[in-house]
Amino acid sequence: MESLLAAAATDPAFADFQVMSYGSLLLPDHPIRFGFQVDIVPSNCPSSILFGLISRDPVNSGCAKTTGFAVRLELEMREVWDALNGSGLVGWVEHPLGLAGFTDEEPLLLGWEIEFHGQALIPKLVVADQQWLYPAIQCPNPIVMESIVGWKGEWEADPRGIFLHPALWREHVPMSHPTEPQTQSIAA
Repeated sequence: MESLLAAAATDPAFADFQVMSYGSLLLPDHPIRFGFQVDIVPSNCPSSILFGLISRDPVNSGCAKTTGFAVRLELEMREVWDALNGSGLVGWVEHPLGLAGFTDEEPLLLGWEIEFHGQALIPKLVVADQQWLYPAIQCPNPIVMESIVGWKGEWEADPRGIFLHPALWREHVPMSHPTEPQTQSIAA
């Protein structure tokens, strides 16, 4: 059986990228919040990088389709592009000093935070101190989400030196309990 990462690497959205994973997680049958984050120092990176949480979802024809959330950062232009869902330009990496403001001591944070409720994945993208909400997507249950990073072209440096402090995490979402309806009396 082909690995999720190897199968996703053949997806046209990732065709120009070398990709690697920092792990995967199986979503349970109850609501959770999960995410993936890494730090980068733009001056130590290739000019185009990829960052996401993806899954392979079988479709009616039997061929698998890559689903999930991934962005491409074009560092020279400081642009953040949706790489998987056709949303186009998401935004720009903002910092008063430009990309030079992100250093080994203060790296650029890239993060996905996703809430899983029912069959919906509800994502939020974090780049530095900016946050963007994405449209939710429907997913089957159970589903395995794979963390991915990538870079365009040949890069001699060890990717572990580019994508720093990787963290794939999950936490339970507290179940909400219905409360007694609150009534309010209005004096006449």
